[in-house]
Amino acid sequence: MILETPSERHTKMGAASMERIATKKVLIVDDDDLTRVLLTRVIERMQRPELEVLLAEDGEEAVQIIAAERPDLILLDVLLPKTNGYDVCQQVRRIPGYNPYIIILTVRGSNTDPQRAAAIGANGFMTKPFSPSRLIDQLNGL
Repeated sequence: MILETPSERHTKMGAASMERIATKKVLIVDDDDLTRVLLTRVIERMQRPELEVLLAEDGEEAVQIIAAERPDLILLDVLLPKTNGYDVCQQVRRIPGYNPYIIILTVRGSNTDPQRAAAIGANGFMTKPFSPSRLIDQLNGL
């Protein structure tokens, strides 16, 4: 008969309960290294262990990660190499049975950009530079 110590039992119970926490995937798509780091830090600051951050530098890489990983949330820059953010958003919306929350991020802030983002199926729109606290508020609302 093998007996477990209380600490071994706690470790196993902790691991089992961690497995039960549903992981939510967040894809950050931006060609700017600093923006990807900043967005990652904002998400880490939320202290939500169920969030897993995925990163893409261009639209083509984003589409590949989306096909493989099916992220729940996509933070998507508009001005990307290879495939722009609007085209990525449209491609995502054509995937049957898949409906992630998409926030478009852009340095462009014309009056028509939020309407264009909404028209192609984005759930949110933010101009850069953005307020980290505003982004956290929006993410906590999901």
